Amino acid sequence: MSATAIIFRTELLRMVRGRWLVPLWLAFLAMCGYAAWEGAAWSAQRSAALAAIQDEEREVHRMRRNQIVNELTPENKSRYGGAIYPTAMSLRATLPPGELPVLTVGQAEGYPMAAKIFPFVASNTIFDEYMAGMENPAVLAAGRCDVAFVLVWLLPLLILAGSVDLWSFERERGMEPLLLAQPVTPLRYVTAKAAARTLLLVGPPVLLLMAVLSIAASPTPAALLQAAVLTALYGLFWVGFAALVNVFARNVAQAALGCVAGWLVLVVLLPALALGVADQVAPPSNPAERTNVLRAMAMQARAELRQQSAAASRPGHAPAPDIPDNLRRRAREVERGEELIRTAVQPYRAQDERRRWWMDVLRASSPPIAFQDGLERLAGTDAGRAVRFQEQAHAFLLQVRRLTYRYLDEDRLLTAADYDHGMPRFTFREAPAARHLGALSADAGVMVLALLALLAVGVRRLRQANPIE
Repeated sequence: MSATAIIFRTELLRMVRGRWLVPLWLAFLAMCGYAAWEGAAWSAQRSAALAAIQDEEREVHRMRRNQIVNELTPENKSRYGGAIYPTAMSLRATLPPGELPVLTVGQAEGYPMAAKIFPFVASNTIFDEYMAGMENPAVLAAGRCDVAFVLVWLLPLLILAGSVDLWSFERERGMEPLLLAQPVTPLRYVTAKAAARTLLLVGPPVLLLMAVLSIAASPTPAALLQAAVLTALYGLFWVGFAALVNVFARNVAQAALGCVAGWLVLVVLLPALALGVADQVAPPSNPAERTNVLRAMAMQARAELRQQSAAASRPGHAPAPDIPDNLRRRAREVERGEELIRTAVQPYRAQDERRRWWMDVLRASSPPIAFQDGLERLAGTDAGRAVRFQEQAHAFLLQVRRLTYRYLDEDRLLTAADYDHGMPRFTFREAPAARHLGALSADAGVMVLALLALLAVGVRRLRQANPIE
């Protein structure tokens, strides 16, 4: 058996014989289980809210269909314009939960989860009903104890607590000269001990996490494996960080202070600093200002068309026998309003896209940021997925609007058959698997590069001529 294997085995036995390891695992299991329970409750509430929104759409369609079948007559059809005119289509677009919603709330509560679609509604208002309270400071400041919080914030503390004496213990006890006198280099000695700590401090939490997620969410094997790989890389980074601190520390107290300081910098300060940089370089657009501008554009479109209608002569065609002509005038008003809205909203969209680009770049500034981003992508609660839903909801609105224009051109009323199977349905399309896997690989790459940087510094320190000093 090689010297490295002996050191590895001895370190394993020493840790297993210590009575703190099993309580550490149990504490992680308890925290992870509670966080998964909280995440499952949040996911169930959100799913129930989405189901209620879809039920609302079905109830409206059922009611209007009954009106057409049971109450509509040729004499009273003007009373049921809300049921038979194509401009009265009432549809919903919802963002379904991701594959692992129990993992983290992420940024889901900062974006609307549904949209209310009417043919002539302004495109900038389709999410308004489901954005109530999102800008409330109390809502924004309220955090949740989800699994991501346990992994990003608390798992490093458990790993650092179990690795704080990786090499500093030998120095404090005066054992370092004796160990270095053996035919084993300091690098091999520290590497063997770090490998043993990794096996016992990272391996069991990853397995426990997989068990908790399997029970709480029933994910696919691919998603479960991706979560395990990201967590293992994150844990390995913190073992490497603890090893690097131990290489420089002269005693356990210094190592403990260095580990705590590093945790504060990497987990607390760097994310806040990255957000501050993003706010300075690419501040978010002002929602109130955008709302006022868009309202002004809608009023301008309405005023222009009223002036045109007042100046124009009577139309050359006969009024529509079934659909009132004022709905066609309203269609022209909507089209003009959308032209002005697209022009007015472009600077705000560009500002938001620039901010998202900077946020993606700044996630490489700290492994905890990259890890949190990866967990949000796995949970389906990342900003990219929310923005993709908004884009698809806007596209769905245009699809509904084109269908309405066709009905207006054909002077066609809605029928019971339309409510049975003729209404368009929104279906959210996930990002391509290759793009999703590429984003997760980028997050994993940040942690790998950070770990390699730690290893490079540690190897250089251990290979110095007199590492004892």
